[in-house]
Amino acid sequence: MSSKPQALKDKVTANLEADKKAFHDATTKAQGQIDAATADINKIRAELKTQAADAKAKTMARIDELTKNLDAIRKEQQDRIEARLKELHAEVNSLNAELKHATAEQKVALEAKLKAVHEEYDAARRALTANLEAELAEWKTRIDTAREAAAEKSVAAKAAIQAKITDLHAKHEAAQKKLHALKQANAAAFDEMHHGVLAAITDVKTAVQHARADIKAAS
Repeated sequence: MSSKPQALKDKVTANLEADKKAFHDATTKAQGQIDAATADINKIRAELKTQAADAKAKTMARIDELTKNLDAIRKEQQDRIEARLKELHAEVNSLNAELKHATAEQKVALEAKLKAVHEEYDAARRALTANLEAELAEWKTRIDTAREAAAEKSVAAKAAIQAKITDLHAKHEAAQKKLHALKQANAAAFDEMHHGVLAAITDVKTAVQHARADIKAAS
């Protein structure tokens, strides 16, 4: 390989690595915040199980505050990963277009970069699905917490709420199946299936909020 295409290859590789590092550093920082928030919430949830009724109300309010913060951090993390995926997808399309008109020497650098971009895209996809999986796990915990709160109500109230809890589990399972399919999706189907997962998680979130309100109002 002559020095010119090698220099071009080195330059595009260096640029890609710089972008990769910036993205990695940002997501690592956010993940640390998510892990810390989740640990704090789980610790307080464990304390909740042994508290008297009057103390539980204050503890639940604290948990609600922390989970809102957790949701905001996770949303920011997901937005960052989604933006990175769009950048990489556009880069793939641009490189494929360049390859059609490239000289033999230029192709060496372009193909090397295209391979690296594909690898980075796959890594970002894995990061996104891992984030979504963790979010679904958190919502499963919130469903269990709602179920435990319902168990403390009267027999009549529990019977009325049980259908809602069953529906919550069904919605969560549906979202989990969509996420599993997303992990197996090809690049062409990924965006549409990703939107389907987000819609399913939103469905779970809305149902949990309604169930909690009904449980709180029940006697």
